[in-house]
Formats: sequence, structure tokens, C-alpha cells
Amino acid sequence: MLEVIRELLVGNLESGDRLEALIFSAIYLKWINTGQIPCFEDGSHHRPNRHAEISRLIFRELERIYCMKDTSPQEVLAIRKIHPCLPSFKAEFTASVPLTRIRDIAHRGDIPHDLKQEIKHTIQNKVHQNAGPENLVATEAMLARITRNPGQYSEAFVEKFKIFHHQLKDFSMLGNLTEQLESIKESFDDRSLSALTLFLECKE
Repeated sequence: MLEVIRELLVGNLESGDRLEALIFSAIYLKWINTGQIPCFEDGSHHRPNRHAEISRLIFRELERIYCMKDTSPQEVLAIRKIHPCLPSFKAEFTASVPLTRIRDIAHRGDIPHDLKQEIKHTIQNKVHQNAGPENLVATEAMLARITRNPGQYSEAFVEKFKIFHHQLKDFSMLGNLTEQLESIKESFDDRSLSALTLFLECKE
């Protein structure tokens, strides 16, 4: 998925082709993120940090284009449409072994063997093969299932799965605005922190 965008944008785009490439990228990513185009695996096996690294490359190229003197308002608009569709490249996702919690969950000793296999094949392996929204959909379906009847599965297992779900949502940049602001507030200056505090107070 992201390789297509990287090949389209990262490189030596002629200024005449730039707007078209940005528009196509924005549309393609929107269709991927909304499930209009399903993600398929090509059989290769990558850790999720590969998706995060490609996302960072695309983001840097978008910022380079954004800051160019001849960038048009239409190109700026297309760039703004692309940004929210890119997977997160926070440090925890660019590490060599990100999102490994699901592997540990799939090997727990307190869940049935068939559930382990289902988690491995429908979530764990998929996370390593693509960065599509299908992973989050499958995870949310599994979370709904294991929390439907309290006590059916161990509390520790359910809690670990909830943490993984939150982590995957963060990676997919699909957390709510409050969660996203909270995650970056350490980089804020005093003025920005005051604005964030005011925003949170008004929201309550």
C-alpha cells in the first residue's frame, strides 16, 4: 500500500506532475483507509516498523514539497489530505520490534488453542504483512468477542488485548483528537500547553 505512494511521491517529481501525483495519492490513501480498496498481501513478511519507516519517508517528502516556493494552494490542500492517512512513525513504531504485544498474546497459556491460532492468522500475521485498516477491523471484532461475556476469558488476557488494540489504533492514526494531543504534549511549549489545557477543559 505505502510502497505505491512512496514510488509516486519520493524522488524527482517534475513540478508539472506534482499536483496530479498528490491528488492521486490522497484519493488512494482515503480509499484504503475507508476500506474501499482492500489491502492484499504479496506473500512477503515485514515487521510493522517497515510501514512506519515508509510513512516517515513520505511525510518528509510532503514537508519538502510544502516548503517549496512554487508549491500551489491546491498542492498544499492535497498534502493536508494525505497527512492524516499515513500510519504513525512515532519511536515505538520505528523500533526494530514494534507491535510485538500481539505475538505475546497469541502465545499465552491462559487462552484456548483455537483462539491462539485465530489471533495468529487473522491479526498477528496480517500486522506483519500490511498496514491496512483491516488489521484494526479484525482487532475490534476480536475485542468485542472476548469482552462479550465477562469471565469467559482471563482478565489479564483481555487487558493485554485492550492495550494492543489501543496501540494499533495509535499506529493507524485513528485515535481521537484528545488521545493524539495527549501523546505529543511533551513537545509543547508553555503557550501550547496552556491552549491544550483550555481545550480539554472546554471539552469536558
